[in-house]
Amino acid sequence: MRLLPPRLDRRTLLALLLLGVALPTVLWASGDAIGDERPSIDSNVTERYRSVDALTGMQTTTVRTNGTVTSRNVADVTLVPGTDRKRMRFRNASDRRYERQVSNGSTLWLHDTDANAVTVVELTGPPTDSRTAARLQRLVTAAGLTDDAGRPQSVGVSPLPVLPRHTGVAPQTDADGRYTVEFAGTDTVGGRSVHMLEIAPASNRSEARYRQRLWVDTERFYPLRKQTTWTADGTRRSVTTTYTNVTVNPGLSEDEFRPEFDDNATIRREDSPTTEWYRSRTALEVRSSLSVPKPTVPPAFELAYATRTTGRIDGVGLRYVADGRELTVAKFNYTLDVSPGERDVTVGGQPAVFDRGPTTSIAWDCDGYGYTVRGKGVATDRLTEVARSVGCRA
Repeated sequence: MRLLPPRLDRRTLLALLLLGVALPTVLWASGDAIGDERPSIDSNVTERYRSVDALTGMQTTTVRTNGTVTSRNVADVTLVPGTDRKRMRFRNASDRRYERQVSNGSTLWLHDTDANAVTVVELTGPPTDSRTAARLQRLVTAAGLTDDAGRPQSVGVSPLPVLPRHTGVAPQTDADGRYTVEFAGTDTVGGRSVHMLEIAPASNRSEARYRQRLWVDTERFYPLRKQTTWTADGTRRSVTTTYTNVTVNPGLSEDEFRPEFDDNATIRREDSPTTEWYRSRTALEVRSSLSVPKPTVPPAFELAYATRTTGRIDGVGLRYVADGRELTVAKFNYTLDVSPGERDVTVGGQPAVFDRGPTTSIAWDCDGYGYTVRGKGVATDRLTEVARSVGCRA
């Protein structure tokens, strides 16, 4: 077994291993309820969302820590929902290495305009079944605005009669009973009318520290603003993404998703690993030469997909999701050289360390292999529980 040089940065290693796996997913979720009028929905939510073939607009993403803005990115964007096809030009370019990003769905071009250099990344990804439309339908239904088929409901016949928060009516749970969904009123985002939905865990466990708010366009049901707020290790964080100046179905050509650079540009191709995607852990286990971890994850989490990575690094990964929160468990043929002196906790009798950031991870070595458990929107004590369920087995 050939190992990589021991000084390889852990974040670089995980980026290579989990390329396309640990993509950031923002939880749906700021503003106050406006008015007492119940909206009238006269069309199927799923059909209206799927009618959005593309959109253009300005995307603003704001990150706050304990109420203070720690980062803010503004970009002109062109997006095709449910795909990797996009074009982004960042207005605050001086704060970024790559001022432009273009993807045609299979190749991503990252353009450093100051250096006139382009990094080319061949994209790989999991099964592309988009669940967004179905998830929107479930949320709107749980809020009492439609029936299961997406048909509008009146106050008198709604099976889940939910009014804005200030009326005092208790929020309803979703179909799985895991989250409460509440209609929080109407508002406008970028001049477009929206319905506001609030989502929170139904239990009183640690997940209850997470809150989500979603602003959906009243015509197309596309989320024009998404916000997630959570507390981890005593720190309150939030991520808010807003779309303004939106044009829906602008009639794009294929040229929109092709890069623009001159003949003098320096082209660099990212040496990406090869990744295969599976819908179940069992299917991965059959194909992998490595034994596959079998973690115990919180009940709300479901397996989204499993991966087998070969190339510079050989490894396996399991990605679990729960309404925007993520858990990723990975094993690879490279030891991270975690010494007892830098130990934060112990996993399976081995020293383990935390790497905190937008995504928090816990890493340890076992029998010549490296392991990590990464989480977004997951408390570190819960990550430790998952890591210890994997442990250190021969």
